[in-house]
Amino acid sequence: MPENTPAITITYDREQSIRVPKGTSLEQLLQKLPPRPRPALAATVNGALQELDYPLYIDSRVQWIDYNCNLGWRIYRRSMVMLLALACRELFPERQLWVSHSLADGLFCRFQEGQQVEEKEIRALATRMQSYIRADLPIRRSQLSREDAIRYMQENDKQDQAELLSQRQEEYLNLYCLKEQREYFFGRMVNRTGRLGYFALEPYEDGFVLRLPAREYLGCQENLPLIVGQLHATLDSYDEWSALMGIRSIADLNRVVRSGEQGFIQLMLVAETLYERQLSHTTDQILRDFPRVRLLLLAGPSSSGKTTSTQRLGIQFRTMGVEPIPISMDDYFIDRELTPLNERGVKDFESLSALNLELFRENMRDLLAGREASLPRYDFKSGKSIRDHRSLRLEKDQILLVEGIHALHPQMSRGIPRDQLRKLFVSALTQLNLDAYNPFSASDNRLVRRMARDMQFRGIEPSATLDRWDEVRRGEHRNIFPYQEEADFFINSSLIYEMPILRPLVETALEAISPQQGCYLEARRLLRLVRYFAPAPAELVPRNSILQEFIGNSLFSV
Repeated sequence: MPENTPAITITYDREQSIRVPKGTSLEQLLQKLPPRPRPALAATVNGALQELDYPLYIDSRVQWIDYNCNLGWRIYRRSMVMLLALACRELFPERQLWVSHSLADGLFCRFQEGQQVEEKEIRALATRMQSYIRADLPIRRSQLSREDAIRYMQENDKQDQAELLSQRQEEYLNLYCLKEQREYFFGRMVNRTGRLGYFALEPYEDGFVLRLPAREYLGCQENLPLIVGQLHATLDSYDEWSALMGIRSIADLNRVVRSGEQGFIQLMLVAETLYERQLSHTTDQILRDFPRVRLLLLAGPSSSGKTTSTQRLGIQFRTMGVEPIPISMDDYFIDRELTPLNERGVKDFESLSALNLELFRENMRDLLAGREASLPRYDFKSGKSIRDHRSLRLEKDQILLVEGIHALHPQMSRGIPRDQLRKLFVSALTQLNLDAYNPFSASDNRLVRRMARDMQFRGIEPSATLDRWDEVRRGEHRNIFPYQEEADFFINSSLIYEMPILRPLVETALEAISPQQGCYLEARRLLRLVRYFAPAPAELVPRNSILQEFIGNSLFSV
């Protein structure tokens, strides 16, 4: 660097620093540094998210972002979808790609109007996408005023996008261009296709799965086989129902909300009935095998509504003359001082080893055999297990209903005859899109539910919920999702109308999170997301709804 060239100091990677000329872009800075284990996709510069063409003019702290974090993985996913959309447009211009929902570490995709995708077509798409990556094409960002962006969408027959963008509060929005394709992707992108690497297109059912790098930060493993039959079938069924209702996108839902109270109430009642029918079908199927089947094990990820689902299943059983006996796996925690530590040296209450497995299995075997069992209770205040808390014998008209995050784990039911138990998986499997290429994430749905509940009932601010969310998700990927396909029944607890209800409960609190807080970027992403939904009043929600578990007026003990 010539002596008279103005220079700035850039701090990166654990307090390392380098002097570079003013105006150096992030991409140019990367070229001056040792190779990274994973390609940088973007960076935060003094806490603000920037793409790699961003120029640096002042002393700055740079944190590189690759796909091994929530923010980077979303950038990677959006960018790969843009490549897929371009390949579809070039190879099959008469077809419309629809990115339907998350599946494993990828996205299930199909063509609209029920057009079957052949394997040779999938191979052609993959080959074309690989050619884009090898060519290292630029993905150019253009900034438009909100009004111009809306007009562009309307002129290009993208009315759903136009309606969503009209709700944005920013004066300017970013559109991205790859070759001749120009799109809005609801978030940041990579600046060149060469920064993308691994992907695969795998045929599945009537479409295919766009597989992406495993999220190591969540403990996911690479190249696992697609064993997601029940999950996909549940999502596909909900997708068909949504299509019949004419609600495939957030814009469709917003039109119902804005149509007036009666229209929204009708949608709400239909959604509640759909959920109730799942419970009814499940109990009917179980009771066909009663009294041989006397033990139900129910699991699901955080904020799926397991508590309400368990109690409403109990009501279903009572209508058929069978009395449910609820048991919480939390009562089988070992003493807190004996709880195992995770890799960070913190007590891991989500570990299977945090439970007294032998006692649980012994209790269940005794009860199923008609013997009296002494059940424990866990005192969360003292962190102690109280043995022999209550005695229980299973009567001829009773059934055990056990709920816990490990309920589907094979170790929980080892030694218990399989024909005497049934396993249930409950999750909020959202099936709603922002547009053809951007599905609304089920994990975001659950996160917003959890924030609303944490604020109202647990005194936990959204910042704390966000800070812990990756840890919660790691536990789900370790303890729940690997065993979900072992369930005999899937119950989708998602209600298509719930985000309009949840938005007013979390919006102000998300807006209050400051740039100095570590979760700021994620809070802003979620804030933009919930604002795409037109708000609706919580007073309309029935008191027995699963949604009341998160908004606070439930008839049930939650």
